[in-house]
Amino acid sequence: MLALCLAFRPHPTKRFSTLDPIMISGAKKTHPSALHRVAFGRIVEQMLGFVKESFLIMLFFTLLTGLILYKVIFIMNISAISSVWTAYGIIASIFLVSRIPYSYLHQDDHDGTYVEELYPSVSIVIAAKNEEEGIFKTITTCIESDYPNNIECIVINDGSTDGTEQEIKRAQLFFREKRVRLISFEENRGKREAMAAGIQSAQNEIVVFVDSDSFLAPKALKHIAEHFIADESIGAVSGNTKVENINENLLTRMQSIQYAVSFDIYKASESVHSSVTCCPGCFSAYRRSALLQLVDAWKNHAFFGSKSTFGDDRGLTNFILQKWNIVYCQKALATTTVPEKFSIYWRQQMRWKKSWIREGIFASTFMWKKRHPFASLAFYIHFSFPIVGPILVGTVLATSIITKNPSLFLIFISGFLLLGAVFALFVRVYHKADNWMIMPLYSFLFVTIFIWQMPIALLKLRDTSWGTR
Repeated sequence: MLALCLAFRPHPTKRFSTLDPIMISGAKKTHPSALHRVAFGRIVEQMLGFVKESFLIMLFFTLLTGLILYKVIFIMNISAISSVWTAYGIIASIFLVSRIPYSYLHQDDHDGTYVEELYPSVSIVIAAKNEEEGIFKTITTCIESDYPNNIECIVINDGSTDGTEQEIKRAQLFFREKRVRLISFEENRGKREAMAAGIQSAQNEIVVFVDSDSFLAPKALKHIAEHFIADESIGAVSGNTKVENINENLLTRMQSIQYAVSFDIYKASESVHSSVTCCPGCFSAYRRSALLQLVDAWKNHAFFGSKSTFGDDRGLTNFILQKWNIVYCQKALATTTVPEKFSIYWRQQMRWKKSWIREGIFASTFMWKKRHPFASLAFYIHFSFPIVGPILVGTVLATSIITKNPSLFLIFISGFLLLGAVFALFVRVYHKADNWMIMPLYSFLFVTIFIWQMPIALLKLRDTSWGTR
């Protein structure tokens, strides 16, 4: 039944009409045979598109079937290592495979039509440090949003040493009919302090955070605000962020499919129970009334005596999640600039993993009693991956070496590659994601290199340095 639902789920496709008028100049009319050739060409194009899409759908279900069979066979044979790993393998496999149908259940419907007066006023908060090159563009996409109510843009210059402040002031002059406000720190205080200053300065009903290197689509604000109109229990909404510099190199293309899987599978599946665990700083929205109740506690939150200075978005999400519902808006599109050099990407991932652990431990104290049982169960299973994962990989690798059976580790890695391919093909077929064929490369890098960041992150949890600057 699931296969039939997925296979025949409608999704946006470009439709052509054989009766579309052909533009002509002057008094000349297009010959009927030319119209027939154009119509025939469009029919052929539609047929080729249908064949291509059908092939991708068949490939997706073939890979999904192969993944399930692989998991069954591997779990049956992993008992040679430990029965504990067998049990964990079963739980983890069910969770991972279930993310696909769960994400399918997520529907980002915007069928309701609202009069302009219902749209809440919006305060956009942008924290910037040394973003001279892109901050004007970021402000422009925010101010020029297609939105029916008032927008104010609060930009915090967090101790920049380049021309960031001058660019913000240029935006103030350029958009003199709109509101662009500047808060300037003489010294760098960190993103959390900048965000808190923006919250406390905001005057409007909804506070939207946008990274200084992110750019909003024209209707992004409108779509994200409609969730607050439709449901008063919603305290925050995660937008859908894509990669701005997608075609820069192989690394940025790899991150583009990583983002697609993260948003359109993981966040979509979490949104089914209104329990999205991270509203990313690149583009997310919050009720101002909810933020004002917790901004001081969030700003001063500490972990084992160490003040939290990273993972600001995940930390803020945790505070909201204890009292409010949080959903994902697929139609609220934005793009963000991702690292183009491996060294910067490495440091970013290290910072994210430390945030995952620190904030995950905090979230684990309330998820079981505050959220839907299925959402809580999914959270605890997912949270175990970065901690248990390195142990499992190390155990399989050690067993492979001791037993002189390298095929064991190769088979283990192939499971990651297959899982990555299934996830990537899903977002390609149902969400038109690009670069899906690169996902196995990311899976390989994760299981061989990036997974070992977890033990390092555990050892450096009290290190609060920013890490990417």
